[in-house]
Amino acid sequence: MARPSIIVGNYKYSGTDAHRTLLSVGSLWRHHLHDVKRDPTRVASVAEDLANSLTSLVDLDDRMLELELGARLEHLGELAASKIDEIDPQKLNTWLGNLWPVLAKLHTADTQDPAKPNIGKVVGIQASTNSVPKTSIASGVVNYDGLEGDRQMARTHHGRPWQALCIWSDEVINMHATNGHPITRGSAGENITLSQLDWSKVRPGATLEFGSVKTQVTGYAIPCKKNARWFSDGDYQRLSHEQGAVSRVYCLVTQPGEVTMGDIATCK
Repeated sequence: MARPSIIVGNYKYSGTDAHRTLLSVGSLWRHHLHDVKRDPTRVASVAEDLANSLTSLVDLDDRMLELELGARLEHLGELAASKIDEIDPQKLNTWLGNLWPVLAKLHTADTQDPAKPNIGKVVGIQASTNSVPKTSIASGVVNYDGLEGDRQMARTHHGRPWQALCIWSDEVINMHATNGHPITRGSAGENITLSQLDWSKVRPGATLEFGSVKTQVTGYAIPCKKNARWFSDGDYQRLSHEQGAVSRVYCLVTQPGEVTMGDIATCK
């Protein structure tokens, strides 16, 4: 059955978007903890907040209390997704609105060195309505739903409000190209290509600002077989965050604006 869209503040979630967001709770949690030291007390507190918010949507099975927090979150998200047609729409709206502020609590300022500001610049802006590689443009307008002129045709794994922008490192692209792979800016579908940033600091929970646009990094973009053609041996897992600081990232737009080639970019 087709599920109605949900307006959550400045963001529009289709029924599929809401369903897939619930299904993604476990992976989003893992992304926010990946390869970074987080304060254990804060991690436990945020996990409890997320678990409590999910139990506002579905009943908590006592057996779930025996699960490790991450596993409990994943199970609760999957359970809520399976019962989405029974959930009070207002409760679902509230949950979607609170998800990103709660996850942002995991990110602390001390993960960035204030003596070494993480500053770079915009070296690529790409848009497309149906294919990759995306077409390079000199400037663009970014709204809450992403870059104007850019749309995802396949929405099963893409196109949620928290995937409004896909952003990648020019240095990583150049590394692959230098190693003989036929890849360039926009090949793997990123909208914004940034240079000179310490990409290990561009992780879920961080904020990225460029031009007059502000965003929150929400997760890593998981590579799929459609990206195999950009690698001479077809190994598209080179794009995975499991391979180090090489992944594309998804972002939620928190302040729309304009972006132009050469704009300063900062990661906080």
